[in-house]
Amino acid sequence: MTYNLSQRASDIDENVVVLSQRTLRPDSKNAALSRFKDAVWDLTPGIFEDHAQKYSINFALFPPAWERAVKSYVWILINEEAQRPIQGGPSAPAQLALSTIARLPTHVRRLIVWFEEHGYSSLQRAIPKVLDRLLAEMGEAGLSFTQKRQIITETRRLWAYRDVVPAQLRLPESSPWQEETAGNLLSQRSRKPGNLTARIGDETLVPLLWWALRFVEDFAPDITAVYREYCALLSSGHRHMPAGAREAPTPGARKPVLRATLERLRGLGLGLPGQPDFGGKLVVNWTHLARLTGYLGHTHAVWDREIVEESGLHIEPKSYLTTRCTAQLDGRLWHGPFIDWEDAIPLALHLQTACFIVISYLSGMRPGEVLNLRRGCHSVNPRTKLDELRGKRWKSTRNIEGTKIPEGQHRENPWIVQPLTAKAIDVLEGLHDMDLLFPRTLRPQAVRWANHRTDGRAGNGQTSPKTTGDIGHFTRWVNEYCARHQRKDTIPEDPDGRVTPTRFRRTLAWHIVRRPRGLVAAAIQYGHVSDLVTQGYSGSYQSGFPNELAMERWLERIEGIADVDSYLEGGGHVSGPAAQKLRERTRHATAKFAGRTIPTGRQADKLLKDPVLQVFKGDGIHCVFDLLSALCTREADGPNLGACQSACTNIARTDTDILEVKATRAQVCEDRFAPPIRYERGRQITDRLTRIIHDHEDGQR
Repeated sequence: MTYNLSQRASDIDENVVVLSQRTLRPDSKNAALSRFKDAVWDLTPGIFEDHAQKYSINFALFPPAWERAVKSYVWILINEEAQRPIQGGPSAPAQLALSTIARLPTHVRRLIVWFEEHGYSSLQRAIPKVLDRLLAEMGEAGLSFTQKRQIITETRRLWAYRDVVPAQLRLPESSPWQEETAGNLLSQRSRKPGNLTARIGDETLVPLLWWALRFVEDFAPDITAVYREYCALLSSGHRHMPAGAREAPTPGARKPVLRATLERLRGLGLGLPGQPDFGGKLVVNWTHLARLTGYLGHTHAVWDREIVEESGLHIEPKSYLTTRCTAQLDGRLWHGPFIDWEDAIPLALHLQTACFIVISYLSGMRPGEVLNLRRGCHSVNPRTKLDELRGKRWKSTRNIEGTKIPEGQHRENPWIVQPLTAKAIDVLEGLHDMDLLFPRTLRPQAVRWANHRTDGRAGNGQTSPKTTGDIGHFTRWVNEYCARHQRKDTIPEDPDGRVTPTRFRRTLAWHIVRRPRGLVAAAIQYGHVSDLVTQGYSGSYQSGFPNELAMERWLERIEGIADVDSYLEGGGHVSGPAAQKLRERTRHATAKFAGRTIPTGRQADKLLKDPVLQVFKGDGIHCVFDLLSALCTREADGPNLGACQSACTNIARTDTDILEVKATRAQVCEDRFAPPIRYERGRQITDRLTRIIHDHEDGQR
């Protein structure tokens, strides 16, 4: 049934489907869809991202007198084709995403509860005096700025729908707080400039990436083989086979099979699978022995104890799988010869997590883009010989009307990735047979007497919160492994908290722009990664990553100029032919950009071309770039610092630069027994550096 949203909201049929005007997942069942009368609305049938969590709205949390009115309002938000413009909202209104709508009732509830507690039975009493009181009490309620801003936004959204919402939610005719911004109303800046996602510190990132690469490059064959054996043994169990699929055992075959299995264990150097009983005594794990022979449960315990006891095999402390480990770490086996049955799934999860870390960090993809990758996504371009990944993107996927495309879009241009990223993809495809490379679980699911899923999610992919937890488990495993083997390459805690999936993309952008000297992860130069990322995103702002790079470049440039400004304000000395230009640009840039907030990466990219920001830090220099006088390039928008020439008039030096010059001079070897040409060259370099140092120090006197 189609509804005209201009009709009275109170006339909405109690049995109407909540998502009646939304595109639904192909696997959605009409009988299971939420109806208007339900207390809880499940929105997940309209969510196509396989990594998304369950989205629902619980109207029982609202005061009973307001419940139906709020339901009517939310139903309109879900089914209206385009949202209405609100003060401080998007400039080109489009239909709200279901994931966004699922979060709005929290802020609407705060607003309604406040009115309820103050004795107001409707929002018609939201006159300016009352709204100002609401703002004042929000400031005393301990809410964050973001929470208070959301309450203001949702109040204004309700006002935009005042002609269609029930009378109880209808605000007065005058616009709430007129044209005042949330920042002015709350006497607080909306946000700090730049990306607020904390990057991963180098002390944590380097060992984390190293261990992830060890799993991908070295440990993967052992873990994959063990996991495959685990799945094969488990799938032969009664609960994992459809009814009637198990073949009846051949009469008289059980004992020969058992004897052959015992001999195979002996040949591998293994004893009987063991486990502690309730008293701590080591006993035979009959269930695991039956797995190895292909029989059920305690079959051998009931019928074949004599054969087992006569075998002479000792009882192992654990129940090992029979795949032998071969990978080495620093010249030794990374693990014991065999892996315990109970460790097969945890190690497979650690390998999957390691692959996520490598793919996410070295590609710059968003977490959702990584978690939605599917089998066959990797290929090698026959023309360019570059590794390519193909998949879906979800950010900024809109149709010609500006409405989000819930199904996402396949990228027209593939991601171009570093070979190690492609290796991680290949490892995941070899680990399991599922379509999604990051499925919700790696544990084979029973088909008989199994409990049904209870999370209510439509997607079959792993979620970002679970990935965060897996990264934490991976880190703990590494640190415990290092403690057992007296290794020093542990993964320390990051000072900014847990390592979440979103932080890898942020950190890659930072490293591409800053490129700290000496930081090399897995022998990959960040410049090489930068080139691949630039190709992989094809310079398109739809990808979002160029925006983050532009923002990082903007922040780096501003921070560098701020450092020089503080240095000059403190009486610091500058030498070199461009010393005066450095002072002038620093003064003008500080006056122009001090305290400025850049809301978008696109604006940052544009402002980076401002002449006063053309100051670049190099090795032992500050380049005050001027294309007309530059000796390193004649075409680029910035200097080629790797080709800097000492005669260039764009060079200026601070005391910090001189310290770097002195360190360079100390590294020049003056070997008097060297061939004359090489000795003379070394002496000339030393003399040039010495003159630079003396000229700077003489200017300070």
